[in-house]
Amino acid sequence: MNRTGARHPGEYRVTPEALRSMTFPRASLTRRGYNEEAVHDALRRCATALTELKEENDRLRADMQRHRDWIRANNIGDGSGPTGVPTVDAVLQQARAQQAAEQTVSVAREQARNMVRAARAQAEAILQQAWEKTAHAGDGGPEETERLISYLRQIARSLSVTADEYAAKRARAVPSGAAPAPPPGR
Repeated sequence: MNRTGARHPGEYRVTPEALRSMTFPRASLTRRGYNEEAVHDALRRCATALTELKEENDRLRADMQRHRDWIRANNIGDGSGPTGVPTVDAVLQQARAQQAAEQTVSVAREQARNMVRAARAQAEAILQQAWEKTAHAGDGGPEETERLISYLRQIARSLSVTADEYAAKRARAVPSGAAPAPPPGR
């Protein structure tokens, strides 16, 4: 057998079946038993085959150990090696944490939008009440009403800007692309 594992042409392959079916010629009439040369030839072939198998086994064991060492060195599998490549559990835990963070941001954005909507609706209601009050009072309150309207509009703009800034800040803090996780406890 050569180094690549291929057999040389005409090489006899020693297998368990070949050994079981092996026959030897009888010795000459002057001797008892089998022909010694044929038996010795068979033993040499068996010894050669066993040596090749042992060498192949040793080579495969060394390859296997080299692969195990590489896996440990690259922190794959049991996590007993140095840091470098994250384990599957670490990747899954990070993905769950990212989903939870994205869900929290999504809920916070929705709450901010609802607060801005409620503030705008409340501001409009107050403006409407102020206009109605001014129309009924007739006592020179339009300036006061305009001042209140201006003040309420500033508050509404401030709330809107704050909500937009918060949403932009959260969008930069949490990368997009991952699917949001379901809300906890719902």
